[in-house]
Amino acid sequence: MDAFTGEIRLFPYNFAPQNWAYCDGSLVTVQQYPALYSVIGTIYGGTAGQNFRLPNLSGRVAMGSGGTLGTNVGTMLGADRIALTANNICSHSHLVLAKDGSEAAAAVDTPNNTAYLAQPRNIRLYNSTVPSANDPKLAMSTIAPTGNAAPPPTMRNTMQPFLTLCYCICLDGEYPIRS
Repeated sequence: MDAFTGEIRLFPYNFAPQNWAYCDGSLVTVQQYPALYSVIGTIYGGTAGQNFRLPNLSGRVAMGSGGTLGTNVGTMLGADRIALTANNICSHSHLVLAKDGSEAAAAVDTPNNTAYLAQPRNIRLYNSTVPSANDPKLAMSTIAPTGNAAPPPTMRNTMQPFLTLCYCICLDGEYPIRS
């Protein structure tokens, strides 16, 4: 089966086959590849009539156009890393339950999934009895926010697991007839 001009395929080689080029965003002239230009034009960039860019799939995956994102052919979205800042972390809180430590029989020395923080009495800091509304409350200043209010952004990897292959575009193949 011959390839169509402008067709993109994945290859497992470390080279682009003859009449194919890497989809790496290279700028080529209309004079070099007039048939390819007539198929893709400047969808991926370039200056009309002079030059055009090949699609850039370096570090990207191809995705169908339209769909829920309403994207058109040539749209590039997403990122392999994002800056992790306070603005893109969901707000959350931490619940702290405490006992007054007066129930020595229920006290334990080591925390577990059913123990609650308790006032120190005979070194036992944890209690297995569920706190009630009448139990003593910790002072508001007992637990406070910590850390830098405006930390420098931390880059976070967002890539899914992958296998590297070469996306290539056919430079000179069978001309695709529009239906």
